[in-house]
Amino acid sequence: MNPWSVINYLDDGCYPKAFWQSTGSNDVISEIIQNATSEILENMQLLMQEQVVSTYIDTSVIYPEIQSNPTTIYSFLLIAGYLKVVKKVPCHDGNIICDIAIPNKEIFYVYEKEVLAGLSDLISQSSAIAIQQAIYQQDVSGLQKQLQKFLLQTISSHDAASESFYHGMVIGLCAIMNNMYYVSSNRESGAGRYDVQLLPHNKVLPGILIELKVLRETVPETEISERLKKLCHAALQQIETKNYAVSMREQGVQQIMKFGIAFYKKRVEIVCRMGDEPGRKD
Repeated sequence: MNPWSVINYLDDGCYPKAFWQSTGSNDVISEIIQNATSEILENMQLLMQEQVVSTYIDTSVIYPEIQSNPTTIYSFLLIAGYLKVVKKVPCHDGNIICDIAIPNKEIFYVYEKEVLAGLSDLISQSSAIAIQQAIYQQDVSGLQKQLQKFLLQTISSHDAASESFYHGMVIGLCAIMNNMYYVSSNRESGAGRYDVQLLPHNKVLPGILIELKVLRETVPETEISERLKKLCHAALQQIETKNYAVSMREQGVQQIMKFGIAFYKKRVEIVCRMGDEPGRKD
């Protein structure tokens, strides 16, 4: 038990918050996030969605090993108190296979702070807020403007090749909304697997479904915008046809915003539809 937190908890009228968060450095998490592989970042996202991750735990790990073997970070974070064991299975070498999770809200806020700080190197706070507002307000032109700016400033034409690349980029951007939404991707719902789902913590907020498309063949400049819009509408049709919204509706979400987003190199087009109405905003 942390005496500092207990004393401040009582002094603050028994209102729970992360009292100890500002008393020390969380540089280790910041360093891990900055140097993480895509697999580690995906697992970090799962942990921040209150899910468990299964991993091998080396009980003798030391900090320098993180540099040479990134998979040891879970062992180090567990020993340092940034993770907890939910379930464990002993191995013959004395180590264990564990289901791990974030232990409490205080630690969750540390992860959230460091993840958002890491994103700030790629996207400014003002741009992050602008993207958030555009999504809430169904401001497609504003959202498209911010995504277009992000693409131009941060990616190489060599990177912009596959749907998986854009998928990872969108998931990263959705992390800025983690305080209001559970972010998930490639999960079963209805008759298929959606690309990205944002399930609101508060069911008063609308749920969000995002389907991504990529224009792969080379096309004349004059045709890019129209071709991308057609892909956006195809994405929306896929959301409707495969009934991706059924999972959120079963969880009590009344309003659902559906985004069809299409990419071509550093170009992007977005079409948004609210609910099951055939009309659209573009």
